[in-house]
Amino acid sequence: MKKGFLFTALLFSSTFLFAQVSFTNQSSLLGNYTDYSEVAVDVNNDYLDDYVRISQNGIGIDYQQGDHTFNSVWIPMPIQNVPDWSVAAGDLDDNGHIDFVLGHSSRVSFLLANNDGTSYSEITHPEYIFSQRSTIADIDNDGDLDSFVCHDVDLSHPYRNDGNGNMTLDQTLIQTVNAPGNYAAVWVDYDNDGDQDMYLTKCRSGASPGDPFRDNAMYTNDGFGVFTENAGSIGMKDNAQSWSTVFEDFDNDGDFDAFIVNHDFQNRFMLNDGTGNFTDIIGTTQINPDDLGAWENQAADFDNNGFVDIFSEMSNEIYLNNGDLTFTGMSLDFDEGAIGDFNNDGFLDVVNDGNLFINNGNANNWVKFTLEGVESNPNGIGARIQIMGNWGTQMREVRSGEGFSHMNSLVAHFGIGSETEIDQVVVTWPSGTVDIFDTLDPNIHHVIVEGSSPLATTDFNIENLSFYPNPSTGILTLSEKGFENAQVRIIDVNGKIVLTTYISSENSVNITSIPSGIYFLQLTQDTKRSTFKFIKE
Repeated sequence: MKKGFLFTALLFSSTFLFAQVSFTNQSSLLGNYTDYSEVAVDVNNDYLDDYVRISQNGIGIDYQQGDHTFNSVWIPMPIQNVPDWSVAAGDLDDNGHIDFVLGHSSRVSFLLANNDGTSYSEITHPEYIFSQRSTIADIDNDGDLDSFVCHDVDLSHPYRNDGNGNMTLDQTLIQTVNAPGNYAAVWVDYDNDGDQDMYLTKCRSGASPGDPFRDNAMYTNDGFGVFTENAGSIGMKDNAQSWSTVFEDFDNDGDFDAFIVNHDFQNRFMLNDGTGNFTDIIGTTQINPDDLGAWENQAADFDNNGFVDIFSEMSNEIYLNNGDLTFTGMSLDFDEGAIGDFNNDGFLDVVNDGNLFINNGNANNWVKFTLEGVESNPNGIGARIQIMGNWGTQMREVRSGEGFSHMNSLVAHFGIGSETEIDQVVVTWPSGTVDIFDTLDPNIHHVIVEGSSPLATTDFNIENLSFYPNPSTGILTLSEKGFENAQVRIIDVNGKIVLTTYISSENSVNITSIPSGIYFLQLTQDTKRSTFKFIKE
């Protein structure tokens, strides 16, 4: 069900309590339901995160209300394959309601919502799989959501969506190594080329150091749905019995870094150099590399200071990001759970095992975004959101299925510290459409529909800059030097990205691969951006 309205801003009241990061247990607000993996998503389309718990006898949903209470509803039904290992969420059949992928110890089920979201049908799959991390992503980028489920003892299972929510096991959707030990997958555009890649975190019980079954793997997308494993060449081939990996832009420099929790040797903090190559810098981060054995591993900006924190099952359950690639460890009363905003105050909370841990907040400001796809998938899963301001640039991706087992909110959340103005927001959708919004207000939950504010031809202009010749048959040369390795995106007149590349050492861009027509070239360097119109002959 594609939606026709455009951009909406949802303004809610905020209460700031002056504390750094602390939580209050408010579990008395919730229903008393059995749960397995935790789910923190908006299931009734009111733009408030709900708490979903799935058990053998039914589904318990705590619907968040606007007055900071919950309406607890029990949906009785037998669940054959409970998510005792993992769960992911997204609108698989495009009916406007959230569905679930249930990762069970023997099977996979798809739990589909009916057309008003009041009941569900479980579609079971007969093939055996010891499910670990289940994920949802538009793997073939056809506008509907597929699924990838990790297999502990054999080849993992990709499920192709026919567009109506019918999911079929199809190993051609993404071809991964036929090997066991697949613990967690995460979809991320690590190389900034506009498509979703997949990182596979691996651990194999009983395997000795150096055993290839322990090698983490990166499946890099060529933009046409062909995935090639290249973890070794980019520095991400860890062999230390990893359980899960998070990818976030921890230093706000425009690329996704990674934090890996291991059970052997050391944890890793992998810094992206901007070209998709990684170096382990954990020795300078003040994170204990030898604090081993974590299962869950997640990341979010809990104190809204504008830098993403690490939330993991280590001795210090949270590492607050200091903004300089160092982190300060803090102990909490809990060490895992699903992340969402359960009192809609702009500060991220956690649910786990029937407990509701409400973030007490502080004076920092924030902004949130719900995405609604039109050409892309309904939830905007795989989209990238960038916000620009005095802090520079922050970015998030909308993902379904991160960490080891739980399902976090599909709302993209940013803290902006004491800043009160957001200069620009850029949303890059899986379809290639780019929407740009100027001067958005903070402390608001914004709803953005794909195509509601397509790419403009002016932006943060870099003075005295141009490309020649125009028209061009194949090579565009930059009029000024000093932009080598700056990112360039070529966008057609419909707002779709057709090429992502970099300024060469010869100070030029090769456009021979795109057909004749009218295009926009968008150059980004640091916090500045310029867009130029040109003709390809």
